[in-house]
Amino acid sequence: MIRILHVITQLDRGGAERQLLALVRGLPAGRFEQEVVALKAGGALAPAFQEAGCAVRALDRRDHGGPIGQFLALARLLRRRPPDILQTWLVKANHVGRLAACLSGQTPVLATLRDMGYQVGPGDALLERLLAAGTSRVIHNSVQGRNAYLARVHDPGRAWQLLLPNGVDAERYRPDPAARERVRAALGVGPDDPVVIMVARLHPIKDPRLFLAVGRKVRQNLPAARFWLVGDGDLGPDLRRWLATEPDPGLWMAGDRDDVPALLAAADLALLTSRSEGLSNMILESMAVGLPVLATAAGGNAELVREGETGQLLPSRDPDAIAERVEQLLQNPGLARELGKAGRRRVETDFSLALLAERSIGIYERLIEGA
Repeated sequence: MIRILHVITQLDRGGAERQLLALVRGLPAGRFEQEVVALKAGGALAPAFQEAGCAVRALDRRDHGGPIGQFLALARLLRRRPPDILQTWLVKANHVGRLAACLSGQTPVLATLRDMGYQVGPGDALLERLLAAGTSRVIHNSVQGRNAYLARVHDPGRAWQLLLPNGVDAERYRPDPAARERVRAALGVGPDDPVVIMVARLHPIKDPRLFLAVGRKVRQNLPAARFWLVGDGDLGPDLRRWLATEPDPGLWMAGDRDDVPALLAAADLALLTSRSEGLSNMILESMAVGLPVLATAAGGNAELVREGETGQLLPSRDPDAIAERVEQLLQNPGLARELGKAGRRRVETDFSLALLAERSIGIYERLIEGA
């Protein structure tokens, strides 16, 4: 039995949290014992981890006298019952977890990096360089993310850089004509009205305002088109106020939803306007339901969207240019269907949950064996 302790910043509905949940569900319980430590209490996904049979422990700084107390509490936990592997997720947990491991003993450490480092400041980069020598492996979900990390760290010491692409549940996310009909009827959308969707945190890095601005422009020429922005975050109130200055019934801010697979299945086109990405869950989920994808050429997006095969990469961040691309694809449903089918095939071949579990098990076993 291999015991893995995952340390993550929080258990909200973010991409890293959802990938960790998929991994927890995918590893065989007979071979792996898993526990999650969150550095922030609560989180919408915490119950799902517990339902999957994974113990969840919160080490919130407010309950431990600040970040130093939080760090010391994690070090004590590691000394009291050392795991076979410590795996850290997201910037803060990567720092706190690796520092605690250095203090507590010789536990093998996997640092899991999920993006291009857009939150990493000069101090964080220095800390990454210092911690690299004490990290057994560094896992990246995209080639571009790995390259960005190596550029920040300069000399990664003995840390090995591994690629572990995201996985998607291709049974949960799949073409679903019944869900498409049901969702459209419930939302008052006609069967032939084109729907463009983006699922993302409402955070500046995702640039949701650009998505809505494109929607306004497209609807000037295609008034039946609908634009669904699914997710919530810090920008939510500002975006709603902005929309209220010029109300448009075709632009829908859906907030956080539990029926994302059905919403994706009811759409015709996925549009991602992010400024930076590791390996986008939204792109993978959209491909899994058979949607063509238009995405900015940010981070690992180009590693998922094969130009002219599963979708298209946007040439610029200009709303007019993006709106033109959206209109062209909406007005060519035959091409859109072929792109969507190719995306579904690629998910099944390269990004299944079974592959995520298989690749992860290989990493864990090699690490335990010292290879």
